[in-house]
Amino acid sequence: MKRVWLAAVAVIVVLGGAALSGRAPAPVEQPAAPAVQLRVELQQGRVDEVRHTVQIAMNNDGPAKITVLQVELQAPSFKGAGPVTVDAPLPVGGLRVDVPVSYGTGICAGDDLKPRSAPSHVAFKVRTEDGRVHDLRLPLASPNAMLDKLLAIDCQQAYLDRQATFTFGPWTPLPSGWVSGTVVVKRVGFPGTVTLQEFTGSILLEVMPVPLREATPKPYGVLKPGEDELRIPIVVDGERCTPHALAEIKKPYVFPAFVSLDGGAPLYTELKITDLEVAAFKAVIDACAAGHTQM
Repeated sequence: MKRVWLAAVAVIVVLGGAALSGRAPAPVEQPAAPAVQLRVELQQGRVDEVRHTVQIAMNNDGPAKITVLQVELQAPSFKGAGPVTVDAPLPVGGLRVDVPVSYGTGICAGDDLKPRSAPSHVAFKVRTEDGRVHDLRLPLASPNAMLDKLLAIDCQQAYLDRQATFTFGPWTPLPSGWVSGTVVVKRVGFPGTVTLQEFTGSILLEVMPVPLREATPKPYGVLKPGEDELRIPIVVDGERCTPHALAEIKKPYVFPAFVSLDGGAPLYTELKITDLEVAAFKAVIDACAAGHTQM
């Protein structure tokens, strides 16, 4: 990671007796402001994945404490991000401090599923111990594996959204505390075969085709040319609900699915949810937590 040094030096021209005597004014160098030596990189945890954020990881390698007042991820391959106001003291000694920021939405050109992100920077406003505020702009590693991954996720999803939608259908509460419904595949623009290879549950909720559940053969469903909609009956249960899962829950409503178009390689997507799904699934989680999910 490149290091960036910032040193502010004030120079005052003295115009006293030296100027009157005709001698050239002598510059007087004032003490330099404390040097800023900051390292920066991107990190992302499970919570960040859900929130569509990244962590700006900052390390102060300079000789004096600094305070970061503003952070901005400047990534030309993404739109919608902006500066974030913070109050993040960075002591000396290289202690890492993370600041979460949105990275916006990937800018996708055509149907490229593996685009490369443009060189990016992080801009800072930093206050040194003398009270001065400095503007810094540090480059991120380029090529950047993190930004490439995030851009590819957004572009692949945008591509699939132009081909078909993958959603849930109406819900029916069951006496067990579970709910039954459907996974719905609707054609949007792709004229060929859309194959829903499989879908899975979240960390808490299991989503299974009925009536065979785990024994259901894959693929789970095929939308053939000339057909506009495919419906797969499912049940959503809380069998994954454990005290550990409840304590560690990060993605309660993220349901991965794998789709192929005309027999191509499986592409990752997620089953879309609305407020209706959140309400239905919350009842399952509540029943699960209360120990009432046994058939």
